[in-house]
Amino acid sequence: MNTEYQPNWDFYFTELDGSQASIYLDLGLNRIAPLKDKNYLLTVILTMNDPQENGFSSNGESEKLFKIEDKIADALIEPFNAIFAGRETCDGARIFYFYAPKSNGVKKSVKDVMKAYSDYQFEVYFEEDSKWKQYFKHLYPTNYEMHTIMNRRVVENLRSKGDNLSVPRDVDNYIFFKKEDQKKKFLKEAEKMGYRLSSERTDEKDSDYPLSVRLTKQLPVTYHDVLDFTAELYDLAEQYDGVYDGWETKVITGKS
Repeated sequence: MNTEYQPNWDFYFTELDGSQASIYLDLGLNRIAPLKDKNYLLTVILTMNDPQENGFSSNGESEKLFKIEDKIADALIEPFNAIFAGRETCDGARIFYFYAPKSNGVKKSVKDVMKAYSDYQFEVYFEEDSKWKQYFKHLYPTNYEMHTIMNRRVVENLRSKGDNLSVPRDVDNYIFFKKEDQKKKFLKEAEKMGYRLSSERTDEKDSDYPLSVRLTKQLPVTYHDVLDFTAELYDLAEQYDGVYDGWETKVITGKS
């Protein structure tokens, strides 16, 4: 495997055909996929026995589902030179995605594992996916979903440093634009929302988004607060053909 590859597992929530879904995947595969020696997709669809009303796994069943996942991975990764790309949880089903070389024994290996879990209904599919379409178009997050992942990582980093996330503080947000008039219209709307322009610059070397602004506002940085204000700015930037590029703040410990 490419030496540049580093596993980078994370998760995000999304909506699939009107239902809540949780996607857990190896983001690191984005740097090296598609892999020519793993051009077949193995999909295992496992029907849960005790899902929650929202279609996600219950606490009581989660441990067993993880055990099944580990058993399937052990049966595929080394024996068939497969790689685990990710899993999806939605509508009472847990779906596993593996990429592997073509082999007649892959499906049988999964079925052998599932003999020990006869109380579960499951389906197995093995088909060519040389361009890794399922990984890129289904598992991999959209730009906005990637922001939610990065938001969570930043919040958890602040929390690990003892930050009191509920305390409002200056939060800097960065947005990029193609044209001056779009930037000005955006800033006018952002000002109404309580943001102030802290700085702006032009990068003539950037032919796509040469204009950038830094907006600042006093905000708490709990994960829910961050989701709210980043979604607000992300959507507003899109209205004016801009790109929201994230946020940063200083660590605040104590009550204030």
